[in-house]
Amino acid sequence: MVDPVMFSRKSDEWGTPQELFDELDVEFHFTLDPCAMPRRHLTPESYHSPTGLLLPWKGRVFVNPPYSAIGEWVKKAVDEVGKGNAELVVFLVPARTDTRWFHEYFYRKSNVEIRFLKGRLRFEGGKTGAPFPSMVVVIRGMG
Repeated sequence: MVDPVMFSRKSDEWGTPQELFDELDVEFHFTLDPCAMPRRHLTPESYHSPTGLLLPWKGRVFVNPPYSAIGEWVKKAVDEVGKGNAELVVFLVPARTDTRWFHEYFYRKSNVEIRFLKGRLRFEGGKTGAPFPSMVVVIRGMG
């Protein structure tokens, strides 16, 4: 049975499962979440979307973007890493390998690591697994 909220257009923000976030944070030691839900800010400098697209990113960044605008968030990450502002950016996004943003910014890029997640995530607040597969993508600075 699929949870109807998973197909709702009321929000396209999918709360990161705390266990997954904690696991990634142990590995990467995040300093910024530009898409932070109001209750989870890593630092006083963490933003709540859409503010995160407008302000600079520094350090080690975690991004679980609003899924209706993934391309904008990925472009912002690539720009911030390219400028040397962000040391690395870790994304939690749907595994949509047929999209323009996947091919333009992730696929076959030497500074990008793609990790496909097994099974379907149960996003924060969801009663069942997501109706789509997910992936973690790491974009590292070139320097």
